[in-house]
Amino acid sequence: MKRIKKLAAAMLTAIMMMTMTVTAYAAEQNCTLTVSVKSGEPTRTLKGQTINLYKLFDVTTSTSGETTNYAYTVNKASGYKEALVSVLQALRKTVDQNSTDEKFVEAVNGIGTKDSTEVQNFANKFTTHALQSSLAATATSGKINESETSYTFKNLDKGYYLVYVTGGKEIQSSLVTVDKDTNAVNLKTEAPSITKKADKTTVEIGQVVKYTVTGSIPDTTGYDSYVYKIHDTLSNGLDFVNGEQGTIVTGNAVNVKVAFTETGITDGGTAPTEATLDTANKRIMNLDLSEWVRANQENNKEKEFTVTYYAKVNKDAEVKEQNKAQLEYGNKPGETTTTTPSEAKTPTYPLDINKIKKGSDEKLAGAKFRLYSSEADAKANDESKAIKVSPVVADVAGNYVVDPASTTTEFESVKSIEGKGYNLHVNGLEAKDYWLVETKAPDGFNKLTNPIKVTITKTTDAEWTVSKDGTVENDKIIDVENSTGSLLPSTGGAGVIVFAGVAILLVFGVVVSFIRDKRKAC
Repeated sequence: MKRIKKLAAAMLTAIMMMTMTVTAYAAEQNCTLTVSVKSGEPTRTLKGQTINLYKLFDVTTSTSGETTNYAYTVNKASGYKEALVSVLQALRKTVDQNSTDEKFVEAVNGIGTKDSTEVQNFANKFTTHALQSSLAATATSGKINESETSYTFKNLDKGYYLVYVTGGKEIQSSLVTVDKDTNAVNLKTEAPSITKKADKTTVEIGQVVKYTVTGSIPDTTGYDSYVYKIHDTLSNGLDFVNGEQGTIVTGNAVNVKVAFTETGITDGGTAPTEATLDTANKRIMNLDLSEWVRANQENNKEKEFTVTYYAKVNKDAEVKEQNKAQLEYGNKPGETTTTTPSEAKTPTYPLDINKIKKGSDEKLAGAKFRLYSSEADAKANDESKAIKVSPVVADVAGNYVVDPASTTTEFESVKSIEGKGYNLHVNGLEAKDYWLVETKAPDGFNKLTNPIKVTITKTTDAEWTVSKDGTVENDKIIDVENSTGSLLPSTGGAGVIVFAGVAILLVFGVVVSFIRDKRKAC
């Protein structure tokens, strides 16, 4: 009996020591957890997002040689046991409010293996319940204002945590055990985003461009409200129009088309058909899709959709022509996040001509040209097919802009354009082949007989090349030379008069000589 008592005392002492050790572990708050953007998404950042941590279980650890032992207990904070019971019962696990910690751990362990679909489903369901029941997060990053790809939580208790980023495209929470000084996890989802693309890579003034913004229905589960707005800003070289025919917009609304990219999807709501234009700036468009997004939560979460609309290139277009679309989203109207702009770049290019005297740098004024998109039209010099340009203005002589509404088809060189290496400029052309026809040469010079082939090639969004008859012009300026010749032979000129004078002198000399010889003979 004494031996049994001694053994029991020894065991009790050991248990107490272990308990003290466990308590020491549990009291530690020196763990960190670094949360990074979704794996494989290095270009995305956490800016504007909020990361919440929910500690499902407290964790104590001990080591046996190289083995780490884990003991989990349900988080005693308000609402956590209730949340676990609700979610696990929905997954047909036999737990209730009176179940032991071991029973809860056994239930979670029995859901599935690491990274399995079943475990991910458990994480997502717990997040949904937490959002709907307003469960207090154990720790939160608050709204992240920096463009970082990771965020580190410090001074965390050891525990089994659920990591959730608010306002994501979908509820895809991560589960991680924080049990050492440094821990890391990648987010399973990414923030909502949009991309904007144009149906043209370069443009000519007067053309209509079709823009397509692509997004997806985010998961708004658990939110009383959700903001999802697209803001589009055109550059000065573009104007919103209705449809591909370029119908002028009247009022403060522009036509848009919202549609799912997959076929056979039933729209859960009624998509807007108009976007609102800013009253102060008609190049800013706002499209509120908040209600439509909420209406498609039941069956179309994560489904991709597009928004299409049109803009027309105007006389202010330039090489660095670009415009942007941004997404504003969030579950709190006063605390929304605006994404980094998605830009669609549609540059337009100039044609610079240096009209000079052949064999010199002398610039020539008064040469007239037409520009054609077809070689056949250029050879025929069909004025009706020539590219129309704006009429010349006195204070900007030598400078022209493509203008489909104009009746002017000729542009004329000047003696010089201050500060430029050319004396004729036409702006607003796309990257393609053109043919330049001289319709009138400067006075005293010979007109060109053949069209010049001009090729504009886009190399990057801000760079391009210009070729003349297949040869690249490094300065992007087309040199066009006119020749002049010596005076051609004519009749009645000074040469004939001189010849007649010489003849008269010769005749006079012969006569004088004849008279002299006759006198001598007498």
